[in-house]
Formats: sequence, C-alpha cells, structure tokens
Amino acid sequence: MLAGTLAFATGIFCSLQVSFLPSFGPTICLPVLFILGRWAPVVRYLLIFLLGFYWSLLLISNAINDDFHTYIEGAAVELTGVVSSLPETYAGHIQFMFDVETLVDSKDKHYESPGTVRLNWYKTQITPAPGEIWQLKVKLKRPYSFMNHGGFDYETWMLRQGVKATGYVNKNQFNKRLRVSNTHYILRLRHTLAEKIKAVLDKPLLGLVMALSLGDRSQLEIDQWQVLTHTGTNHLIAISGLHLGLIAGFIYFLTQSCWRRFYFATQLIPAPIIAAVMSFMGAFFYAALAGFSLPTQRALIMIGVFLFSLFSAKRILTLNAVCIAIVLILIMDPLAIIAADFWLSFTAVILILYITRYRINKRNHLQRWLHLQCLLSLALFPVLIFWFKQIPFYSVLANIIAIPVIGFIMVPLILLAMIFIFALPSLSAFLYFLTDKINDTLWSYLNFLSKLDYAIVPIFASSLSILLMTMVGTFIILMPRGLPGRWIGLFCFFPLMFPLLDDLRAGEFNLSLLDVGQGLSAVVKTKEHVLVYDTGARFSERFNIGDAVLIPFLRSQGIQQLSMLMISHGDNDHIGGANALLENFEIDRVLTSVPDKLSHTSTSMCYTGQKWIWDSVKFEVLHPQLGSTFTGNNASCVLKVSSQYGSVLLTGDIEKQAETNLVKNMRDKIKADIMLVPHHGSKTSSAAEFIESVAPEYGLISAGYRNRFGFPKQDIMSRYESHGVKTLVSYKTGELSAKFSETGLIIEQFRSKIRRFWHH
Repeated sequence: MLAGTLAFATGIFCSLQVSFLPSFGPTICLPVLFILGRWAPVVRYLLIFLLGFYWSLLLISNAINDDFHTYIEGAAVELTGVVSSLPETYAGHIQFMFDVETLVDSKDKHYESPGTVRLNWYKTQITPAPGEIWQLKVKLKRPYSFMNHGGFDYETWMLRQGVKATGYVNKNQFNKRLRVSNTHYILRLRHTLAEKIKAVLDKPLLGLVMALSLGDRSQLEIDQWQVLTHTGTNHLIAISGLHLGLIAGFIYFLTQSCWRRFYFATQLIPAPIIAAVMSFMGAFFYAALAGFSLPTQRALIMIGVFLFSLFSAKRILTLNAVCIAIVLILIMDPLAIIAADFWLSFTAVILILYITRYRINKRNHLQRWLHLQCLLSLALFPVLIFWFKQIPFYSVLANIIAIPVIGFIMVPLILLAMIFIFALPSLSAFLYFLTDKINDTLWSYLNFLSKLDYAIVPIFASSLSILLMTMVGTFIILMPRGLPGRWIGLFCFFPLMFPLLDDLRAGEFNLSLLDVGQGLSAVVKTKEHVLVYDTGARFSERFNIGDAVLIPFLRSQGIQQLSMLMISHGDNDHIGGANALLENFEIDRVLTSVPDKLSHTSTSMCYTGQKWIWDSVKFEVLHPQLGSTFTGNNASCVLKVSSQYGSVLLTGDIEKQAETNLVKNMRDKIKADIMLVPHHGSKTSSAAEFIESVAPEYGLISAGYRNRFGFPKQDIMSRYESHGVKTLVSYKTGELSAKFSETGLIIEQFRSKIRRFWHH
C-alpha cells in the first residue's frame, strides 16, 4: 500500500508543477492501463500515478473555472449574499468571507456569482454575523500574490480556501442586513460562543481561548505570536491533530471505562466500538467548532481511519492507516501536498510511530515522554528548515512543558468553561480563572526561552531534494540501536550544512527588485557584501513587507548579515519594513535621507560624493547634495552601482526637480544599463531629458497590482518605449533578478519562472 500511496502522491505533486493546464486526452488510455495492471505491477503503479495526476488537474481546473470578469475589477458593484465565516476583528477594520448570491454593476447588469469572496470593511462599527444575508456595495479584484524567492504564495492559499476574489466594502447607504439565513447553524453557534467569550475575557487570555476553542487566531497579539514562533510552540494554538487526538483519546478511554461497567450493554455493543463512535463524534464536534479548517479536516480523517482500524474485521496496519489518511486528504485537497502543514503533520505522525517502535524502550512513562520529545523535535528540524528557513533552538525545552500543559490541562478547562458559559456562568468564570493562572506561569517560561540568545537560528535550505535527503538521513540515524552503519545518515545532512550557493566573482553583482506591491525594495549582492535599498511598506501592526517579503527572500538566499541598509526617503512605502530588518539582521551601516526616523546606532545621512568599493564593484551616492534644500521625494538617496560588467541606477522617488539637478551636475555619472524608474512611473518624474541622459537598456518599475494611483502611468511607459527602453513592471513579472557577470547581463522574471496553471 505504501508504494501505491507514493505513486498517487507523486502524480498529484507532478501535476502541480505544470505551468499551463494540459490536455485531458491521455485519460482515454486509463482503462487499458487498468486491464494491463492486473498482470504487471509496474503498469499498476503508472495507472495510480496518472490517476493522481489527472484527479488533481480536474479538481483544481474546476475550482478556477468560474470566470471572474476582469472588467468589473476595481468597479463598484452591488453584492447580495451570506456571511460565511467568523468575522475577524483587527485595529480599524473587520474581515470576513461572503458567499455571493447576486452581483450587479452600476449599470444594473447582472453577472454570474463568483462564489466566495473575502471582504474587508474599514472604519465601521457594524460587525456582520455569520449566517446573516447582506447587500453590500464593494470593489473586487482577483486574488493577487507577491512573487519572490522564499515568499508566501497567497494565490495558492486563496485557491485552497475557495476564495475567488478579494475586496472591500464601500461606505454607502446601500449596505444593510436583509435577514438571517436558515442555514449555517454551526457558524452561528460559533459566533454566539465567540461573542460570549469576548464579553467575559480580556487580552491576552482572550486570544489563546479563542484560538484553542474556536480556531479563531485573530485575537492573538503580536507579542504572543513572536513568543510562540521563537519557542516552536505555535502549532499548539492551531486546532489540529494534537488537540483532536487528545480529545478523541480522552473520550475513548472515558467511554470504554464507563461502558464496561454495564454487562448487558457490552453484550449489545462491545465497549471498543461504542468508545470509537463516541470518540469520533467528540472529535467531529470539536472540529466543527474550529470551523472545519484544513488542518482539522486532515486530523479528523486520520482519527477516523485509526478508530475504524480498532474494530474492523480485518486489522489495519498502522502504516496502512497513515497511507489511507494521506490518500483521502489528497483526494479532497490535492494542493495540500505543497503546503507546510501537510508535511509537518504527516512527518510528525510517521516519526512518532517510527521512534516509539524502534528507539524508545524505557518503561518509565516520563522518560519515554522526554525521549520522544527530544528525538521528535530534532527529527523535525529538516522540515522546519525547508519551509521556514529557521529553527527554534529551544523548542525541545518549550514543548516538553507546553504540550502537556496546553493539551491535558488548558484545552479541557477551556472546553468545559465554554460548555458552562451559558448555564453556569460562575463556574465558567472560575474555570477561565484557573486557565489564566496556569497560562501566566506557562507564558513566563515560554517568554524566558524566547528572549534567550539564538532562540531562532536561521538556516538556508534551497530545494525539495535537500529536504528529502535530510529526511532519509534522519530515518537512517533513528534506526534501531545496534544496527551497524547508522552513521552513514550523517552524510545526507552535508547538502544542508554546506549548501551550494550561486557564488559571484570579483566585479560581478546581482540586483533583485522585489515584488512588494505599491512600494520599493531592492537587494544588491556582490561576492561578499549585501546592500538593501528600501524596505517596502508597513500596512498594519501585523503586516509589513520586511517580515512578509524581504526577510524570507534574504533567508532563501542564505544571507545572514547585511553590509548596508539604504532608505531613500521617509515615505511609508519605502521605509515601512525597516524595523523588521533592523530587528532580525546584523547591519553594519545605515544610510538614509531621514536619519531621525531610524534608530540604528550607525545611521548617517546620505549625500553626494559618498563612495565605496566592494569586491571590485563601485557604489556611489549621486543625490542629494550635502546641505541641499530638497525635501520629501526629491530628497531620495540616488545610488549608482557599477563594475566592468554593467551598471544600475537606483532612484527612489525623485521627481523632475531632482532629475534636472542630476542632469545638470551628474550627467557624466548617471548613465546606466538598468534604471529603477523614479517614483513608480508617476507623471511627476521621468522627464525626457533625464531618460536620454541615463540611456538605460531596461527600466524596472516597482508598482502594485491595481494600485490606487494607477502607477505606472501609460504616458510614462510610452515615453520610455519611445527612447528605446524596455520596461518591466514588478506586479506583472514578480521579483526581477538582474545578474551582471562576464557572460553578460541576464534578467529573470520570477513569476514566469515558477508560474503554475492556477496563477494570475
């Protein structure tokens, strides 16, 4: 069964690597393969592979088949539909899923419903409840993702959630609640419980209780997330296999113990069967409270398979039960195979089974628990490194305490408190009080670990092949004691410990213009040095480009330290991610036109004449002049990077006044092969004389998809084209990478490089 599962999973994985949806014509061969497979095992596995391949394509193509009319993107439209999720409340706005029933444009033209959309409602005192039917005036657009090395694929995530469009609610008298739907009973129950919990609890306990009882993590504070991440315990506040397993196990043994006390009952239904049924029902109810999120669906399937194996007429091997769960999950959600939680959950289950069978022989339960946690945490490091490019160094110490405290004490108390919150509010309040005291003690311990040196250790891992090799090495090392040659597994870790990076020679350098939406961030790398030019925007306390894009990109390139951070000027879309970078990297020097806005000790003003050489690559600041009266956009630091292989001009947001100054004073220095088009392609920049003086071969434009300014302006694009300049826009290309080397200038577009058939 293992071989068949691997063939099916491999087929699904391969289908998710294609750039364009292939033809379904070859499926006519499947019946022939089915007949031949009865005599030839190789043909049988090929058939299973193709079944996985085409099943995945069929499911995903149907999910993206509903056309979202591009001509209503950005236009105000009227929707009628039902709220289909718990509203998530943030500072200044709420967010919720909305199942659209009717869609009408401003000309009263009706369109086919796009399905589920994700809406934000800003500056409102109204909170729509799940199951309520509303009419709303909104603006929609297709889901769009930043595309960069190491970045999160938001488009794929939205596809997995079934979301066809995103948007926001306009302030309008048209917006009103119509009635309450007769469906969505579980959602309405979850909302009622959520409102009751919010009424009796305050943060920070509120965030943990909402996460552990209802699967709503929107109330967790930033500091809580940081502590959980730094200690490797963030998996404990996502309702998944651990929590459902604990609840199912508790109900199973409680039911079995009680049922066995009644002889006549056991004659009707054996205790293991009734215990398994009640256990699954309890896990199902808990999963329903969590909103049947994808992790809970997977956990519920696994629990169901294992419980069925307990009383099935034909005993199911544990490994076969895992294989059945994998196949069922991939049938439901083929995209799960490229998700981190899929790999983490199944790797953890397989490792637990493997370790408990072959490596743990201690009789003392405490020793077995400590031994399991140590080995499991170490064995999961390769998966953590591949997906997150870092490991929580003290996760073993944190999880040894946190798992039993949260799983065996806090979760039962929280669920009991939620059960009694209506009938016995005083008892519920007492249970929450106990939970709060326990949490304070646990949190002090986790907070202490998170503040220690090297709590998070960044490690570079470049490919899936390295992940698979290190996992093979892990299983070899964890083979039973006494077997010779287990040390061979260490060789599998060599690619992880000594990765093959794209080494540059003296004089060579790379420019990476990152896809950061409406903003700017670029990275220049020489043989031994790295410079970051601007850091994108900060959208809220929870989201900034530094954390979301820039740091994952640097980690994916194996970069641990920055030689310089240059912030061109003080606008949010250029400086917003700076603090995240300052907190996570050692930075030798910071140059900026707004030194008062940055707290780094080595921050200084940028001005004309500053120059340095790294690895035979010359860096020179061309603007602003020391003591000049330029302010705002026109005060942007302009940097020229050049070597024998080519040159780049980084311009920030300078406008025509600063451009004129550069042409007048630096005409002989501003010529470059590549120029970052000033101010995202606005009409206030890119004067014809400036373009002629720079005479670039390529003009790279950093702009956001359907940004509110309409950048880059078509007039500006036409102006560059009339001067023979090839323009590339980041929201169309994703990350733009330009390599200057002895083989010539090579430019790569990341979106084209990694495009999958469901991508924008």
